[in-house]
Amino acid sequence: MSAALATERPVADLPVSPLEYAHQKYFVQKVRVGEDFVGLPRLDVFAALCAEKRVLHVGCVDWPITDLQRSLHLQLDAHCQLDGFDIHGEAFALMQPHVNGRLYSDWADVTGPYDTVLCPEVLEHVPDVQGFLKQLDAVGAQQYIITVPDAYSCFRRHFDYNSGAQTFVEVVHPDHNCWYTPYTLTNVIKKYTDWQIDGMFFFNGMSLLVVASRKTPDTTDA
Repeated sequence: MSAALATERPVADLPVSPLEYAHQKYFVQKVRVGEDFVGLPRLDVFAALCAEKRVLHVGCVDWPITDLQRSLHLQLDAHCQLDGFDIHGEAFALMQPHVNGRLYSDWADVTGPYDTVLCPEVLEHVPDVQGFLKQLDAVGAQQYIITVPDAYSCFRRHFDYNSGAQTFVEVVHPDHNCWYTPYTLTNVIKKYTDWQIDGMFFFNGMSLLVVASRKTPDTTDA
């Protein structure tokens, strides 16, 4: 499995949408989103992206529903040199006997070095997005893989409004603070980090996956 992780194409290369004629240009945002991972199992994608790398998995315990039989961290442990970070260190005693790497609950203890930081379905939980992204950046990895639930992909199956009852029903984890879209995810990454976005993809039937990398001195923006 491989994905075309190339620097973002200029927006001028993207197809024109009818929405562009209905709104002022200032409010129309265009983001390239690939379909490379559509239909592929979540674990297969992560395993391929992390294979044989030194990886820090952020949000590794799946709190509060830690289940060793379904744990992404345990499943990935055979594919890379894997450590984990989670603020819910109370779950570590359950997990540690089954993994090879270290588990951290304090950023000050994370020493690395790491090739990749994997941060799946975490960003939508954090109260301080800017501070959290800066902390990820401070790990000093070359590559960052982030996934978030995508409002566009989830629209039909996760939202419903009953006009008669004037009731809005939303299927969402009760700890989430927001829904992301391709533009808003791109926007916070560009606002709060110096990373280069190498690719954004629809993922797992409900999410967006971003692969970003640390810019080198000769890297120029797309």
